[in-house]
Amino acid sequence: MTLPRSRQVAKRAARVAAWPELGTAWREGRLTGAQVELAASLVPERHVERFAETVDDTIAILSPLTAHQSDRVLRHWVSAADDMAVREAVEAGIDPTEVVPERELSATRVGGELAIRGFLDTDSAAPVEKALEAATRDDLPGERRTPKQRRADALVAMSQAYLDLLEGPDANRRRERLTITADVVTLHRAWLKVAGVVTAEQLERFLDDRPGLGELDRGLFLTAFDGGAPDATTLDGNPVTDSLLASVASGGAMELLLSADGRLLHLGRTTRTFTPAQRRAVLARDGGCRGCGADPSKCDIHHVVPWEEGGCTDIDNAVALCRRCHRMLHRHRWRNEIATDGTYTLTVAGGATRVSRPPGIDPLLPRLPVATSSEPARPAATSPPPTRRPRCDCPCLEHRSPAEEAEHQRHRHLVLQRARRELGLSAA
Repeated sequence: MTLPRSRQVAKRAARVAAWPELGTAWREGRLTGAQVELAASLVPERHVERFAETVDDTIAILSPLTAHQSDRVLRHWVSAADDMAVREAVEAGIDPTEVVPERELSATRVGGELAIRGFLDTDSAAPVEKALEAATRDDLPGERRTPKQRRADALVAMSQAYLDLLEGPDANRRRERLTITADVVTLHRAWLKVAGVVTAEQLERFLDDRPGLGELDRGLFLTAFDGGAPDATTLDGNPVTDSLLASVASGGAMELLLSADGRLLHLGRTTRTFTPAQRRAVLARDGGCRGCGADPSKCDIHHVVPWEEGGCTDIDNAVALCRRCHRMLHRHRWRNEIATDGTYTLTVAGGATRVSRPPGIDPLLPRLPVATSSEPARPAATSPPPTRRPRCDCPCLEHRSPAEEAEHQRHRHLVLQRARRELGLSAA
């Protein structure tokens, strides 16, 4: 194994030893290997015992979910567990110590080479990852580099650009923008955390000290305090902490994406090209290509009703498509339409229809129970588990739909035919 993979396996083994019920559920097929890997990697060391207290209920909730849904549910659990730990400490009269971000980086000279190894916490990872993407260049003619070599070259380019900036601080340089998307309730939660509000009594004082707040703001603060808010993320879907969100909101530029009848980012027929602000708004809504799910960085913004046919340059006439899906749509003259709520319908050749909704936050995803000795401000609303067909990583017939079974048998028949031809066997 590589060193990172060996560390991953060792961490998983330690977690399964601490949560034996998780290992049992894995062996019995109630959880997939991907879900176990997610729990081992996402639950930090400080919450291992807390996670063990509700592991049976957690297994029952995670069992019908996909790996992607499990990832989002577990990330929400870690955020809620952090909040609960701080709240318990304050209620017990203990000054909660600030959690030191888990980050490290070593750079050691080995002969003439520099060996770099390390990892970054959530907030540190966001700008570094964005800078690496911006500094990565395409291969030159005749050049064939691996992804690791491209990232290494991007790091060198970033370092050189920084040195050039120190030598010429007045140079006019373009800065790549780090975009963070957040629900309005998430923004209120971030403000509460920055203000040090972690208990119900502190929340009451916080609201009493601000008599000018309207009922809507008070309701948003109460909802945020009760944990009814998703995590803020970058455009690529990577989470950022509330501390970074509050910092950006207080010192950065904020753009509003209206979901009703707003016209903030609508340009009508005044221009054909989508502005950078519109592009960020569409990518924040769609989360990537609506045709195949490619990353936002690979997407074009497509006029659903073509400009040539009277379509407007508005976000409700725009959809994110990767370059491949965009070209195929125009080349094969596929039909497409988008509803006011963002539902996108793509009709391909032969009449087959694909319907997708903006990913957002799935209201059907349940909340994992967080073990606590604290009294919550109010009972947290729980959502019923989604009524989706269980999935697993095995090829068993129990978890395969009729369409999947037919496709499996077709592929099996083709493989057997090829094997018979290569071995010189008869079709019988």
